[in-house]
Amino acid sequence: MRKKKLFIITTIPLSLIFFKGQLALLKEEFDVTLISSPEDRLYQTAKQYNVACKGIVMKREIALVNDFLSLLRLIGYFIMKRPDIVHGNTPKGSFLSMIAAWICRVPTRIYYVHGLRYQGVAGFKRKLLMAMERVSCKLATSVYAVSHGVKEVMQDDKITKKEIQIIWNGSINGIDGVFFNSQIVDSNNFKKQYGIAEDDFVFGFIGRVVKDKGINELVSAFKTISNDYNNVKLIIAGNFEETLDPLLPEIKNEIHANPNIILVGFQMDIRPFYKMMDLFVFPSYREGFGISLMEAAAMNVPSISSDIIGCNEIIIDGINGFLIPSKNEKILYETMLYCFQNKNIVEKMASTTRSIILSKFEQKQLWDKTIASYKETSNYYV
Repeated sequence: MRKKKLFIITTIPLSLIFFKGQLALLKEEFDVTLISSPEDRLYQTAKQYNVACKGIVMKREIALVNDFLSLLRLIGYFIMKRPDIVHGNTPKGSFLSMIAAWICRVPTRIYYVHGLRYQGVAGFKRKLLMAMERVSCKLATSVYAVSHGVKEVMQDDKITKKEIQIIWNGSINGIDGVFFNSQIVDSNNFKKQYGIAEDDFVFGFIGRVVKDKGINELVSAFKTISNDYNNVKLIIAGNFEETLDPLLPEIKNEIHANPNIILVGFQMDIRPFYKMMDLFVFPSYREGFGISLMEAAAMNVPSISSDIIGCNEIIIDGINGFLIPSKNEKILYETMLYCFQNKNIVEKMASTTRSIILSKFEQKQLWDKTIASYKETSNYYV
């Protein structure tokens, strides 16, 4: 029997990290093609998994002329290749691919909602982003949400009347407990490299270094703590985004000037940085599902997280971390200080984080359920 053609679309290739490892399993069941903006990461990922790919420029921001050209290119490629399933991810990639797939009458059109971009946005832009979500859902044959929180918000905001599916307990890719295992990771050389002493208490953040992730509040809170205590460090791993969501200039200056802030940029292997942390801090404004929270938990690192959709399905307040309001620097500071001054509580939490996360989001179980769901929704055996 011919394998059905599955096209996976993301706006930028960085988002293909959602499918790390999973692509190997998808390839066994489907004829997979990756479509994203033509960057090295797209071609590297396709080569790694030995699948086809197509580079089509897509802009993350709203850009009418570029968006129209991207849509035409998608339509042309779909007409030429005739996919059976189009799997749209990320707001712009999903929006364009659902329109193109509907025009080309692709039989199965999956819109996978990783998060809701309109959250935290006001005015006309919010209305426009909500309209894009409604169009993507309207044109999809199946809508999946990455978490129960995302599903509930979509229902409350009347984004779609369709059934919104969630696979198992949520998450696009689960957590690889074999890979994210502190027992197989050595961070001693990194500690020496970055000047982290044995008695230092290490806070950490991994992700995009942008306003939307709460970095302004995190750096300000840490600055206050580091002014009073010498044995604290803050690891920040990730890239700045100067055009889409820049930090306040004084915050960026503080990151570079504060000797207790360790900026390491984007890292291919982030496990040693998790292992160096005593506490992961994730004060994001909005998420679909906090992947880095799962990674930290699997590495036995408890977290302070914003009490927002997705994140509050991973963190159980007072058990494997603390949930706090987003955009609240005062409470963030107080919670960070409390953890620093009560290391025994943090250590107790660390002993439970891994077992909790693997019981709900273990990767291979999620993959099996994902494949089964995609087969069902696409009438795989017909």
